[in-house]
Amino acid sequence: MRVFGSWFKTEMRAAGLYRADFLLRLCYSLIAMYGVCSLWRALYRQDPGLVGRPLPAMVTYAMLAVALDIIFYPSALKSAPQNYIADQVRTGRIDTDLLRPRDLQFQLLVRNAAVALFSLLWLVLPAWLLGVFFLGMELPAGVICTAAFAASIVLGFLVLFSLNFLLGLVCFVTLDIRQITMAYSGILTILSGKLIPNWLYPEWMQAVIRLLPFRCIFEMPLNIYTGVLESGEIVRGLLLQGFWALALFCLGRLAWRKVHKYLAVQGG
Repeated sequence: MRVFGSWFKTEMRAAGLYRADFLLRLCYSLIAMYGVCSLWRALYRQDPGLVGRPLPAMVTYAMLAVALDIIFYPSALKSAPQNYIADQVRTGRIDTDLLRPRDLQFQLLVRNAAVALFSLLWLVLPAWLLGVFFLGMELPAGVICTAAFAASIVLGFLVLFSLNFLLGLVCFVTLDIRQITMAYSGILTILSGKLIPNWLYPEWMQAVIRLLPFRCIFEMPLNIYTGVLESGEIVRGLLLQGFWALALFCLGRLAWRKVHKYLAVQGG
């Protein structure tokens, strides 16, 4: 907790020092949520039965997807695991991380958790309140959905962090992952339900998506918030998220140990 608190304070100080940057990020969250709201309203005017859900639920889904993207996927920031590792390896500063008492996976997890909490409190909550009061965004379906949604956000963050961390480790072998990152970002956007809800895809594609961890990042918490899942489905969804979060985190630890040993041999 002390390490987490230090990183959170660092984010707060950075926001105070670079006020223009912080205000631009806040404006982006507001504009992005308004943009997707306007988009889906326009689509519903063309065809009200387009997605099989009422307009308020779809607007809520779309705006909340933007909010989640801001919370735990700061892809434009160097604190994102894959970006940070790539930059450190490319510049040769990775040795500084290796000398710290905590391993790289723990360092990046704490750092990204601090960034996510800061984004939630200072960027997303103001935009969410404006969305509820002025843009027709709905509140959670109930107390149980609210608690389950909070747990689902945490699990989705862990799944995404582990995927990003594994992608970052590829840089130790290839030295440059920019093209791989572009492909990965596209796959994540398409299969996670962030941009297009997964229920709009053909049945065969939905079957493939169910076998992959991507839907645990966006689709699961969004469906919980909008109340489309029954109690049993919520429990199964959280268990699925927990399984992928644990499996990918353990895979990340195993991969880091292999890469770390490899680096130690090469640096000897």
